[in-house]
Amino acid sequence: MIDEFPELLRLGGAPDSVLARVMEEELPASQLKLILCGSQVSRMEELLTERQPLHGRGRRFLLAPLRFAPAREFLGAHRPADLVTRYGIDGGMPLYLRGLGRHATLRSVVCEDLLAPLGAFFNEPWDVLEMELTGTAVHFSLLLALSRHEDMTWQELVAESHVSEGNASRNVRVLQDLHLIEAANPLFSEPRARQRRYRLRDHLMRFWFRFVFPWQEELRAGLAAGDHFDRNVAPHLAEHVSPVFEELCRDWVRADRAGTGESVGRWWGPARHDLRRQRLATTEEIDIVAVSGRAVTVVGECKWTAQPMRRAVLDDLLERKVPALAQVGVDVSGARVALFSRSGFAPDLRAAATARGARLVGLDELVPAHSGE
Repeated sequence: MIDEFPELLRLGGAPDSVLARVMEEELPASQLKLILCGSQVSRMEELLTERQPLHGRGRRFLLAPLRFAPAREFLGAHRPADLVTRYGIDGGMPLYLRGLGRHATLRSVVCEDLLAPLGAFFNEPWDVLEMELTGTAVHFSLLLALSRHEDMTWQELVAESHVSEGNASRNVRVLQDLHLIEAANPLFSEPRARQRRYRLRDHLMRFWFRFVFPWQEELRAGLAAGDHFDRNVAPHLAEHVSPVFEELCRDWVRADRAGTGESVGRWWGPARHDLRRQRLATTEEIDIVAVSGRAVTVVGECKWTAQPMRRAVLDDLLERKVPALAQVGVDVSGARVALFSRSGFAPDLRAAATARGARLVGLDELVPAHSGE
């Protein structure tokens, strides 16, 4: 394995050409596996392109953050809600998972590692971005705006970040190349539809930009990490973890429907026509939609709250959201309902779910204990 391979390229001597010649001469008789590592936005992305010496001689491999299932192996033994919360803060990088997943209270590890000026990760995202980017002011403005929301439309992002549209467009593409920002249209939309929403996909970056970066000067000046956590972090932590919980629920549905050829995602779109005048909102959103072609097979809602989910969630899904989804011309007649809740389900919902054949998935089923715990 050769790390920071672009540094060799900058020194000259055409190391990529040297490797290509060696591979031509030695590869047929060799069992060597060679891994070249480097930054996503460096010359690594050009190594395998046409007319480059290594073109056709290797495969591109993206080192992505771990999804929840493998990530929990680094988190140790914690209660299910604590596991999801820690993953929602740490993201999927083993270094962060090891540090923030250790056997101590969530409050103490966040205060010690993220909120204390001498903490291991107090300046981690800043350092990472400084290594990857030049002129970070615009990138920071975009990331800061996204950190305050689950997702944003393009117009909302430009307005809240106070970045000109042209400048925002260029820099968002860079952040997408770094896999820090992702953009997506709802299911069933055309690829070029203008319903795209943007979100900050890295959990640690999202936490840091929302809860650490804006207070760094105060924390350096003596603001107690524990006071900051109690006043500015804890009241909003459930809101921060909620989209991560939705991701986990979608992963669960994918695993549950494995082998069916179905895809799973989110949907949002106009509210049902005859209800628009009765409600302030003109759009509807469904957290989980599984589809097979133009047929919807599963619809689901997720709630990361301290109270049990109530029947109103099921009624709203069936009476407002699913009819709104049907307006886009898809078949919802065979859709089954799955509801996911951190804190269980109220008796009225359990009764209604039984009558309507809805599946209720609690946190213990969603995040089962390891056999060794």
